Amino acid sequence: MVNGGKSKSLSKPGIVDYIIWLFLALLCVSTLYPFLNVLIVSFADMKDYVKQGGLLLYPRSIHWDSYRYVLRHSGLLDAYGVTIFITVVGTLINLIMTSLGAYVLSNRELPGRNALMTIVVIAMLFNGGLIPTYLVVRSLHLVDSVWALMVPFAINAWLLILMRNFFQGIPVSLSESARLDGCSELGILVRIMLPLSLPIVATLALFYGVGHWNEYINVIIYINDPKLSTLQLILRKMYSFSLEQLDGDSLPPPVETIRAATVILSALPIIIVYPFLQKYFVQGVMVGSVKG
Repeated sequence: MVNGGKSKSLSKPGIVDYIIWLFLALLCVSTLYPFLNVLIVSFADMKDYVKQGGLLLYPRSIHWDSYRYVLRHSGLLDAYGVTIFITVVGTLINLIMTSLGAYVLSNRELPGRNALMTIVVIAMLFNGGLIPTYLVVRSLHLVDSVWALMVPFAINAWLLILMRNFFQGIPVSLSESARLDGCSELGILVRIMLPLSLPIVATLALFYGVGHWNEYINVIIYINDPKLSTLQLILRKMYSFSLEQLDGDSLPPPVETIRAATVILSALPIIIVYPFLQKYFVQGVMVGSVKG
């Protein structure tokens, strides 16, 4: 009876709980509304936009003119192709290189492992600098190539350490049993370590993928060919150029609605992909068990 009464009293929300819920609700609204406003503005026409001063709470009418304009005149479709290629191939290269390095550094019997980890930490804290990196990229003849956005940045030191720590949490008995069965080190990585590390692999894939999708600074530094422009570069041009520079239509949509449509089209793939990988962010536990 006493335990039941305590459980009932604990489950009943108090005034503090309501205050916390209200605060969290306001925080969610303040975080979500800017994106919703951009989405609503992208469908607005000039009359509604000017009348409301750009602050629209709901769409009075839906117009696709801005999306048609952006897809037809901004080079967004070409930028989509370049960005998707960089994101998919670049993330694949990142995962391969990072998993190989993390597996090697997770081996506690590796000679000089502490020295190698020290080098990785130093590389994480102090990079080579902009000019030396550019000289290396140019010496490899990667300038004006999409590979300049992927190969020099194949491994992120912090993510390497993150994956290495996850690998160290996997029981050593699994890899030892595989070696006794004649499995190679690469086979252990592919058949044992990676299948048991799906949460960290998905997490790294999202980190790397979002980084490639938002690539902007390196595009400005290493890419001069307009055909290799990425989405972020197109988005920047949309915010910098006037309508006359973009196209010569007599009655184009309002500038702000065009910019909003560009933002939505640029962020849409990440918004679609993220929910499928979100569960791995909170999972955080090893899948599998130790064979007896």
